[in-house]
Amino acid sequence: MAQFQFKLETLLEQRRAIEDQRQRELAKVLRQRMILLDQLRLMQSNIVQSKTDLRDGLVGDVDMVRVAQFARYSGQTTVRAQAIVTRLATIERQAEMARQQLLESTQARKAIERLREKQHAKWKTEQDRREAALLDEMGVGQYAFRMVAGTQ
Repeated sequence: MAQFQFKLETLLEQRRAIEDQRQRELAKVLRQRMILLDQLRLMQSNIVQSKTDLRDGLVGDVDMVRVAQFARYSGQTTVRAQAIVTRLATIERQAEMARQQLLESTQARKAIERLREKQHAKWKTEQDRREAALLDEMGVGQYAFRMVAGTQ
């Protein structure tokens, strides 16, 4: 029996490869985003812990060195957090672009797959028609053989 040959199979494979690449690019950007968010959470946790430590240090004699250290730490952490938030905004734009590119590549792949499915269905219908014609021809041949064999 004949096998279905899709003439654009190479193009379909190429589009699948492009889609896979776009998925990897999006995953990379999302991983960077996750790392930055984890860094922000860690900073927030450290600030909360430092405030608790500072509050404990304000009971009784006030340790001004400790207060100054907290102020410096808090200022430095705020600057780092602002830099991370700025970087996070850039990452979000990159993620949106990566999502859009993935969507476009997925649509391109699906268009070729729909074309393949249509061509396969058309091929299958033609194969079924040919098979039915062959069976009819064989049936007519057998009938004719019986008629010739029965009359002689």
